[in-house]
Amino acid sequence: MSVSAQTRLVALSTVREAVSFADTALALAGHTVTDTHIRDLLEQCLSGQISDAEYIAQLTQHIDACSGLEDIVDEGV
Repeated sequence: MSVSAQTRLVALSTVREAVSFADTALALAGHTVTDTHIRDLLEQCLSGQISDAEYIAQLTQHIDACSGLEDIVDEGV
């Protein structure tokens, strides 16, 4: 898999269109992204504020950190 850095900033309207498209595709598959931090990271990546590699790294770190919380909730602690 090739990960490229985005060097230019993209218009906010373009970012919103891309996020809307992704939301629609996910909804058609029966999925939604409700985590505000993940959505914020996606917008930063699409606008060129962070690179694709940084997005993937931060996304993975966030999901890994949250997965422990789900275990606690599932156990009723």
